[in-house]
Amino acid sequence: MEFFRYKGKDVSEMLGSMPTEERNNLPYGLVKLDTNGKILEFNTTESTITNRDPLAVIGKNFFFDVAPCTNTPEFYGKFVEGIEKKFLNTVFDYLFDFNMAPVRVKVHMILARFGNDSNVWLIIKRVPTS
Repeated sequence: MEFFRYKGKDVSEMLGSMPTEERNNLPYGLVKLDTNGKILEFNTTESTITNRDPLAVIGKNFFFDVAPCTNTPEFYGKFVEGIEKKFLNTVFDYLFDFNMAPVRVKVHMILARFGNDSNVWLIIKRVPTS
């Protein structure tokens, strides 16, 4: 299992404490989901990658309404399993291809707890084509 750390901090802690403006300016896509898959945050970089307006996707279900190409055992299955086990920290390659030119990405999916609440961060990096 690959754990991402930044300046000695767990990435989920770092993202949770980072102001929204900073998260919008990250060099990778960032989507924050509730434990049912509803989009709570969709950063500017992810908006550029997918050509989707963040305001149009917030509040919708990521797996069924926004990116149904992720409703697969390899993506949604990992999400559901992680929520059920209350532990999710996985990295995998994926191809986004719903209503857009196909884009290869590396996804880091992390369950983060904030008090009694839990959310999932999707960190999405484009994989350069050769």
